[in-house]
Parts: sequence; C-alpha cells; structure tokens
Amino acid sequence: MGDRMRPEDIHGKKLIAVAGHDTFGKAFISVVNKEVAKDGLMLIGININEEDFGFFIYNLADSKLEVTIFMPEFQQKSAQFFGIDGYLLMSKKGKNGLEFFTAQEETLIDDRKLLDLVKKI
Repeated sequence: MGDRMRPEDIHGKKLIAVAGHDTFGKAFISVVNKEVAKDGLMLIGININEEDFGFFIYNLADSKLEVTIFMPEFQQKSAQFFGIDGYLLMSKKGKNGLEFFTAQEETLIDDRKLLDLVKKI
C-alpha cells in the first residue's frame, strides 16, 4: 500500500492528468511527481478507453483537472475535438477557457517530455 494515493496527498495541489490508454501507475509519472511536488503540483494517470474518450474530452473544461497532458494515442483525436490543427499535447485552464499546447506530429510522452510540459504551467 506504499504507492497508493490518499486524499490528503492531493489536497491543496494543482492536479495534472496524464490521459491515455494505460497511464495509471506508470513509473515515469512518479519520477516527474518527485520533481514537481515542491511546486504544489501532482500528476495522476487517467486510463481512458476509446468508448469513454468523448465523455472525458467533452467534460474537460468543467472537471477538477487544471491541466491535461495527452498521450500519443489521444493527441490527434483531442486536437480534432477542439478544432485545432496538428496534435494536442496539453490543455490548461486559463482565464478565458482552455489554453492549448500543440505539436505538428504525434509526440512520445516520456519523463523528460512530461517534465518539459509541466514546466510550461
């Protein structure tokens, strides 16, 4: 039960979701969490299947998530949903709605790329 997340671990932190098919409990998220914990940030992996993607993306602006980072399998589909050219790497809540960080091609998200994206928050 050592790696299990508790409600008190999340309280007062800005939640950042890493959304993909198989992201919950991934080691690279834990690595980045250790780097950003001092900044009041916490990354959580959210597993989404194809059938639930529409519900997830449609409700993104109203969710408790401040930031969502998309794994490669959802980068193009997310960009299309929001009418954006290219690939959506990250969405962030701003004063006037969601702000988007994009790329021209599908982008692998590893611990280094994840940390780079989190530093843009």
